[in-house]
Amino acid sequence: MRTLIAPLSDDVGQQLAALDPCRRELARRYIRRLALDPYLGYPLGHGRLATERCRALRFDRDSDPNDLFGSRPTARRRGNQDLTAGPRWRIVYWMRETSDRQARLIVVLAVGIAHPKPGGQSVFQDAERHLTAIRKERRWAPSR
Repeated sequence: MRTLIAPLSDDVGQQLAALDPCRRELARRYIRRLALDPYLGYPLGHGRLATERCRALRFDRDSDPNDLFGSRPTARRRGNQDLTAGPRWRIVYWMRETSDRQARLIVVLAVGIAHPKPGGQSVFQDAERHLTAIRKERRWAPSR
C-alpha cells in the first residue's frame, strides 16, 4: 500500500515555525518518516480523536527519527513518576485509506506541547479543531 503525506495546513506550518530549530527539524523528519512507517505513533485513547482513530508521535530534543529498528532502549515511566515526564512534544495525525486499500493518506493535524501549563492550548485541542474543520470542509464520511 502506498502512503502519502498531505500538504501541511497553514496552522500546522505556523506551529512548526514556532518551534526552536532543533525541534522543528525533528518534527519534519518524523513527518517524512510517517510515509515509511504510518503506525509509528501510538493510538489516541480518549475523545473525538480516538473515535477518528488518530495517532500521535512523542518527541523531544533527544529523539531520533532515524532509529528505524528501535536500537536505542526506550525509557519506561515508573508508577511513581509524573505522567507528563518524558517527551513533551507531539505530532498528532489522522490516517485515511482508499476504499480499494491501494493508498493511505496521512494528515498532520497539529504539532505542539501535549501537556501545557494551565491556561495553555494543548496539541490535542488544536488537532481536534483542525479535524473538525477538515470534516466540514471536505465533507468526508466518518471513519468506520
